[in-house]
Amino acid sequence: MPVHRPLTDLQQSMLAHEALQGVPLYNVPRLFRLSGPVDVDALQEAFRHVVRRHPVLRCTFDADHAVEAGDVVPLPELDLRGGLARHDAVSALAPVWETPFRPAEEVPVRAVLATVSPDEHHLALCLHHVVADSWSLSLLLRDLAAAYVRLLHGGKPDDTAAPDFFALAAAERARTWDTAWWRERLAGAPPQPRPREEPPPHDQQGTHTRMDLRLDAAATRGLRSLARLARVSPAVVLFTAVSTAVATAEAPHESTLGLPAVLRDTLERQETVGPLLNTLPVRTSWTGAHSGTALVQEHHASVEAALAHKGVPYSRIIKASGARRRPTPLYLHVVNVDNEAPRLRLPRVRVTPTPILPRWAVFPAHWVFSWGTVGNITGVLHAGLDAFTHDQATTYGERFRSSLRRLLRGV
Repeated sequence: MPVHRPLTDLQQSMLAHEALQGVPLYNVPRLFRLSGPVDVDALQEAFRHVVRRHPVLRCTFDADHAVEAGDVVPLPELDLRGGLARHDAVSALAPVWETPFRPAEEVPVRAVLATVSPDEHHLALCLHHVVADSWSLSLLLRDLAAAYVRLLHGGKPDDTAAPDFFALAAAERARTWDTAWWRERLAGAPPQPRPREEPPPHDQQGTHTRMDLRLDAAATRGLRSLARLARVSPAVVLFTAVSTAVATAEAPHESTLGLPAVLRDTLERQETVGPLLNTLPVRTSWTGAHSGTALVQEHHASVEAALAHKGVPYSRIIKASGARRRPTPLYLHVVNVDNEAPRLRLPRVRVTPTPILPRWAVFPAHWVFSWGTVGNITGVLHAGLDAFTHDQATTYGERFRSSLRRLLRGV
């Protein structure tokens, strides 16, 4: 008999949303170029070990449950392919991440090792968001490398049982949630109508347009200085710049933005593969008289208050807000700041990540920023063409730059 495991609120929402859209909204790909001697057999066995070790990677998914894969549904394998042209990796391997998963019929994990020459390979990974988030990818790549090293030296991978994601899902399902804070916080939030009045051409539906929001050296220095002055993270300054760019025009100004929040506050959760995150509606109101520092601190307070209640499942937040009874969504804009992309480290092999541009729009407007310890801050606005025209997206990008300049004035 198949073993059924409970799903989290987030997993159910993703599966339902993607089924309605009919496109692979939640495929999460990574592509790496491997330069150097790769032991293909060891890498293949290391991948098998990773899949076996993490419970969420051994399941198919229907609308209400995860089902442990058995004899009928095989576990994912590292697919070996040869004859790849040296400069053709992205286009040749695109079907790995552009082909929709059938979660009810297959474990939503794919991996392909494509060979150009004995010392050059491309490793393509694609997981459905229902089994992994960015943190999970870092864990998987760490485990893959560790197992590969042990196998390379004639040993066996660590067979310590990994934390079970579905135990956390069961705890979420059994808990009674207090939504009073969210009900009060979101009461009377202004509607968020989509700016686009006419639908896009058929071939553009579900896709997005990209606006480059890269900051130059002066803006990056100014942003970091303002963050230090206001005693907040640079991420809050970026969040504030987006908020002021999209806020209501009349004073008092107001915005409600989506903010991804990681749900990994314990060591066990930090070692668990699975989508442990939530998207919080962060509502902020202010007058036009704030200085840049005060405005950033006002947004910091809103972000911190929302994060203090981040564990409430998103569907419960939406229900508490009354948004289900409204003709427009609670928010259009989501702001995401990543410090570091998941990395793969293999001995005697140079591993180079290859960027993959997303094709489908998960959110109406997704503002994505990243930075490292050195270098300028980079950013992109992915504006869904179902919600915005290209010109409207361009206008929002210009407003962001103007808002950031106003915040940095005098810093």
